[in-house]
Amino acid sequence: MSILDSAFSNMFVPSEQRAASSIFEGFGSFASFANVHTPSKMKVRNALKISAVYNAVDQISNDLAKIPFGVFQDVDGSKERLRSHPADWLISLEPNYLMTPFIFKKLIGMSLPLRGNCLFKKHNDNRGYVESLEYIAWDDVIDVKLIKGEVYYYIKGMKNPLMSFEVLHFKQFSLNGIVGISTITFAAMQLDSALKSQEFLAVNLDNKGVRQGVIETDKIVKEKAGIIQGWRNAMAEKSADRVAVLDDGFKFKAITITPQELQIIEQQKFSVEDIARWFNIAPHKIKSLAQSTNNNIEQQSLDHVSDTIQPIITNIEQEFTKKLLSTKEKENTYIKGNLNVLLRADVKSRGEFYSKMVNIGAMNRNEVRKLEDMNNGPDLLDEYLTPVNTFTESQLAMNLKTPK
Repeated sequence: MSILDSAFSNMFVPSEQRAASSIFEGFGSFASFANVHTPSKMKVRNALKISAVYNAVDQISNDLAKIPFGVFQDVDGSKERLRSHPADWLISLEPNYLMTPFIFKKLIGMSLPLRGNCLFKKHNDNRGYVESLEYIAWDDVIDVKLIKGEVYYYIKGMKNPLMSFEVLHFKQFSLNGIVGISTITFAAMQLDSALKSQEFLAVNLDNKGVRQGVIETDKIVKEKAGIIQGWRNAMAEKSADRVAVLDDGFKFKAITITPQELQIIEQQKFSVEDIARWFNIAPHKIKSLAQSTNNNIEQQSLDHVSDTIQPIITNIEQEFTKKLLSTKEKENTYIKGNLNVLLRADVKSRGEFYSKMVNIGAMNRNEVRKLEDMNNGPDLLDEYLTPVNTFTESQLAMNLKTPK
């Protein structure tokens, strides 16, 4: 049975048989937390040495950190921001005394692809509202168990486990819906290859292009060790003008670079494309512009928002709403992230968009001013415009009436 088969089959084991079992049983190398060691040598710190990986994680987490979140209430079909709600203060102003909202959201955006999970412990005030969120590194999670329908998190340094309602748990790709699996875990082989290519180039640059080789001579050599050590000493010098002298008819013959090694630069380019696939990010976002043009880069940016960032935002919105609002509040209150921040294009495109929205009556002019961080204008700008050639039937009937 494969690891995947084992993982999926564990989902259908009767609850009485797995009541107190670890969530990670059967996951083998897919599990990535403190007391599980994967067979792959690819670790997070090593993966971040690859520029494309670092940039992909940085881009995704930065875009997530830009998104403003707020608590909203649906009042007779109108959306109203509840700035006085404790959860709104928590997610938009001060998640804890150590972090700004930007760092808080960026940490989530970094932890998900690198660890597959991001965990925060909730601290409530005397009214029962969450007043701060304490970050718990996923490496400190010793185990996660499902006991009689409740999830328990066993944390290093904590005497008692945390229950699911005591934490905010954001998860990425998951095989059981309870814990996530990092992108690094799945992409370990590909990333290991990219890292070795990078190390190969570094070693050759450090040796100034002098590779392995053999020393040839037609004579019988008795003191082989002395010749080898002399060559090593000469080549070990780091100076740019190092000189190795071979006398008595000795010749150095380098072991030539293979055709595969000559294509190492090309291989690195393909590695960037593969990394973009693994992290579900447009290549131009990690500075790979080979397939980008002025005509398609704008569409790629829109795809980045809808395909890469929006699923993460939805994931966070639902976890916030589930864990930060009461059951009663959930009837007409929700937490929402504003993706419009990422959709702001250049001044010309933004102006054209606002003009169209105002002219069709979808937005009024004060709403546009608000989106541009400007103060409200006169009350006249609160009125919605209607094009004269798109009157409704009732408007036409009103205009055709003969004045008394």
